[in-house]
Amino acid sequence: MASPQKIKPSKKIPSFQRQKRPQKKPTLDKILEAATQVFADYPYYTASIRMIGKAAGIAHPLINYYFPTKAALFEEVLKISTEKYYIANISWFEGLIKLGPTTGLALYIDRFLDFALKHPKPLRIITLNLVPAENSEIIPGYQQIQNFFARTTHTFMQAIPLSSSKQDIEMLTTSFNTLAINYLGASTYYAGILGMEPLSRQYMEWVKDSLIYMILPRLKQLLGESEINSRHR
Repeated sequence: MASPQKIKPSKKIPSFQRQKRPQKKPTLDKILEAATQVFADYPYYTASIRMIGKAAGIAHPLINYYFPTKAALFEEVLKISTEKYYIANISWFEGLIKLGPTTGLALYIDRFLDFALKHPKPLRIITLNLVPAENSEIIPGYQQIQNFFARTTHTFMQAIPLSSSKQDIEMLTTSFNTLAINYLGASTYYAGILGMEPLSRQYMEWVKDSLIYMILPRLKQLLGESEINSRHR
């Protein structure tokens, strides 16, 4: 009689060698990602739900399940975009108070530019929709942009204590925000005027130098006024 064959135990495949199926991105995330891209390429009234559906690779009526109107979707994109910058902006002030105005402002701008290059879409969205929004009711969610400016001013006042008037500080922060957002949100336009590439180091250095040139003198003035006021207390 033939001896029975021994059955070899099956080899287990180590868990790290098992192929995992790539997880599908949730539909809501796909919609928001596509909407952010479309709104960064087109002003609010030019962009459409069909464009967003095509960019997301889904049937555009499905978007209405999550967002009943384009306005609701745009407001959500603005909320997420401005909040991302607001949170990052808080971290940009870390350690600046010890550096003095010249070095501190330069470092703050470096941090801002580094973040903006990695996250360019929010600034593009704001820039595309600032001019048409002469009336805050025209562009849905326009209040989000106004709140963003107000909150950045509040962050500055907490991070850099000054005895100057709130109006003076608002003028300083609004001037910085307006210049920075336009320089980067409309970089193709401004870089084109200068004969530079929008994402080039040359243009980024020009943006930094321009912001320092415009903001530093007034910042030093406000810091000097605060120092004088503190001595007379």
